[in-house]
Amino acid sequence: MTAPLEFPRLDTRRLILRGPREDDFPHVLAFMASPRAAFVGGPETDRFTVWRAFLAMIGHWALHGYGFFTLERRDTGEIAGRVGVVRHEMWPEPELGWHLFEGHEGQGLAFEAALAVRGWAERTHRLGPLMSLIVPDNSRSIALATRLGARYEADFDLMGTRTGLYRHPAPEAGA
Repeated sequence: MTAPLEFPRLDTRRLILRGPREDDFPHVLAFMASPRAAFVGGPETDRFTVWRAFLAMIGHWALHGYGFFTLERRDTGEIAGRVGVVRHEMWPEPELGWHLFEGHEGQGLAFEAALAVRGWAERTHRLGPLMSLIVPDNSRSIALATRLGARYEADFDLMGTRTGLYRHPAPEAGA
């Protein structure tokens, strides 16, 4: 039996952004076990720990009506990553975040998806200007946030880890 939870779908030039499905789990598991997950709680190789986090992302959608979208490439159908908005209990406000999976970085996919999600979050939930919490060593995420028009605002202690809070432009700023 499945729960009657419906996810929105966003379409960009190269991506379909959709809700998570159970068959996405192997992709998330591989990402979380890799060094790519170092800035988002990984690497984590315990299958059950990753499964619980995967289910928590689905639960986030049920509680808030928003969460991480799965990025599916239009040209190949491959799962390229996740981009979305989360508001975990320890977060000061909703955050725009991204996780690109191996082999899909450096192509502008996270940028394309983040713009779509940011606009959707504003239109649908009146969220914005959003923030992104990024650890100082994550230069690729800082570069993406900057490309998205976000600016460093302050340091933020996230569960004992110093992060930078980057503020995205107000929706009417057009970035």
